[in-house]
Amino acid sequence: MVASLESVQNMFPSTLIASAVPTTIAAFDKLNIEDQLALLWYAYTEMGRSITPAAPGAARLILAQGILDQIKQMSPAAQTQVMRDLAARADSPISRSYGSFSVNTKLGFWYELGEMMQSGVVARIPAGYEITGDANAVLETIKSLDAGQQITVLRNTVLNMGFDPAQTDYKKPEEPSAKPVAFSLRTKSEIAGVSEYAVLSYIENMNAFDFKAAISLFVTESPALQPPFQKPIIGREAIVAYMNEECQGLKMLPQQGISEALPDGSKQVKITGKVQTPWFGVNVGMNIAWRFALNPQGEIRYLAVDLLASPQELLNMQR
Repeated sequence: MVASLESVQNMFPSTLIASAVPTTIAAFDKLNIEDQLALLWYAYTEMGRSITPAAPGAARLILAQGILDQIKQMSPAAQTQVMRDLAARADSPISRSYGSFSVNTKLGFWYELGEMMQSGVVARIPAGYEITGDANAVLETIKSLDAGQQITVLRNTVLNMGFDPAQTDYKKPEEPSAKPVAFSLRTKSEIAGVSEYAVLSYIENMNAFDFKAAISLFVTESPALQPPFQKPIIGREAIVAYMNEECQGLKMLPQQGISEALPDGSKQVKITGKVQTPWFGVNVGMNIAWRFALNPQGEIRYLAVDLLASPQELLNMQR
């Protein structure tokens, strides 16, 4: 039986994780503010629409719209300063509000900001700016990644911007969230090589945005979820909070899996497939592996979610 979260990493050790993603994010974070903003600008313009977020839904921008309207009314210098404050994680009213947004709202905010920069409503890169060697190296690395890895890098860069309101007394606003899909409209999961009820039900519930039902499939005491390139999330309440924050609108498209029974009756299951996000086109998906550790009762004890190194990894079902 898998005894700890750390030992989940030993399940199916042939799984190749996209290590270039955290390395690229770390390199981005080391750039100066002007270079970071320039890279975001290039991502929206010069790198093509394949990694640009799809048109946002109004509900996901309801909290950001007021700030975007404020920015429209500012002078070009003030607009540039707002973006610098966001990238520098400075403590300002707009940075505080932005820091409280969910991932989807942050992506929508930068999508709208990029569109306004493109149309000239918001200040673009200052005249005379020349990309530095370090920034150009990061840009070339991003271009070399597959589309799913590119959007993961861009997602994490905007996620880390703004001032973290958790370190202040700022009250985080409530954002509109998707209601669970009606049972009659849900699609049953069928995954080649996998028949475990908890695993199939987890995928079904996540695609229906029924996060409470998804967490009910986990063990009661100290379940754990390991998202890609993040710290483990321990406990049912913490996992549900993470799902509400990060998983709204995600669509999981599992393709195949493998299940192994262990001597004590527990099991380990690996599934590979794609995940589509609400902010990127349906033709762009992240190549994902889900590694489940099930107890002898069939409940999920640990789940590690990995971004894969290449599309070819989707076919890697070796132990």
